[in-house]
Amino acid sequence: MKILAIDTSSKRCSVCIFEDNHVIINLNNDDEKTHSVKLMPMVDQAFKETGLSLDDISLLACCIGPGSFTGVRIGISTVKAFADVKNIPVVEITSLESLAYNVIYDNSSVNTIGEKKTLICSLIDAKNNNVYCGLYYYNEKMNLIEIFAEDINVTMKKLKDAFEKNNFSDIIFVGDGAETYKNTIEDNFKSENICICEGESNFQCSPSLAKAGLQKYNEGNYGDSNSIFPVYLRKSQAERALEEKIKILPMTEADIEEISPNFQTEFDEFWNINNLKNDFQNPNSTYFVAKLDNEIVGFAGFLNICDEANIMNIVTKINKRHLGIGSKLLSQLITSAHEQNCKSITLEVNEHNAPAIHLYEKFNFKRIGLRKKYYNNKDNAIIMSI
Repeated sequence: MKILAIDTSSKRCSVCIFEDNHVIINLNNDDEKTHSVKLMPMVDQAFKETGLSLDDISLLACCIGPGSFTGVRIGISTVKAFADVKNIPVVEITSLESLAYNVIYDNSSVNTIGEKKTLICSLIDAKNNNVYCGLYYYNEKMNLIEIFAEDINVTMKKLKDAFEKNNFSDIIFVGDGAETYKNTIEDNFKSENICICEGESNFQCSPSLAKAGLQKYNEGNYGDSNSIFPVYLRKSQAERALEEKIKILPMTEADIEEISPNFQTEFDEFWNINNLKNDFQNPNSTYFVAKLDNEIVGFAGFLNICDEANIMNIVTKINKRHLGIGSKLLSQLITSAHEQNCKSITLEVNEHNAPAIHLYEKFNFKRIGLRKKYYNNKDNAIIMSI
């Protein structure tokens, strides 16, 4: 299997073609301001020097961030175009996970620690004494990464506290954050238990991206162009200010009267306002609305049945999507379910609703089943749970 891997999330633009754990070609450009100009010529050069073409590629691996806002979008847009034109499957990898795979390529780092099961801590400098952090295990026997936790935007102090609480030892630090906060790391961890990577190991690179992509593909964790979404260090100032204005409140009967005329077109054919009214009146239901400037822009709810929270719907007005409303509503549902001592939370989602599936996976929902032709006797429903 030949993999084309593209990483434009950092100052380095990186392209490689990878096959059978072997790098066929690897090209890099370190001028962050020219990614939009350099990427396509680099891909073309890679194909020309290897005598290959896009027709020879069986998998596309794309870095989805966190990283540069513009850089991440450039890489994802390019991969989406390739996938759509040639119907090539796509796998997404975070920059934190890719950095962890750098350690596998640099076996000297692993050998410095020894033969124990070692924790890899990927750190990307988020400025102002903040880091974006991913924690991974290196399974030397199987030569792969097992994710412990990832994508945590934290201060260095909180990171130190987390390590002390979990009594971690034998840690490899990798990434530009490891270099930036090297003195802090050395001051807070026993030197005999840590290794701080240096040089090239701290730069994101497409070969590590390809290796991570191959592992995910073998696990069945891939999709089409609609399955990849960017992960940013932080949202823009305008987005953060807007999100702060969104309020999540318990739903009232008056809210339903407002929802009825304004949301009917937001439902798919499987659901309607009468379903909402019936669920809201159920004594076991819990419902919330999202308000922006006193306008209802979304709502969500669940039924508590035998200590299991079954999420009935999460609806956001079409013209108010991509503002984080769905995430806020889902977070509130999870909090309320835990407060009601629910042992599990389940939901169904249309198999073709990639944005919703991505949202649920961000909150650690796992696929546990499939209901065939659940929606209008046509589309399958994926059952997910946490």
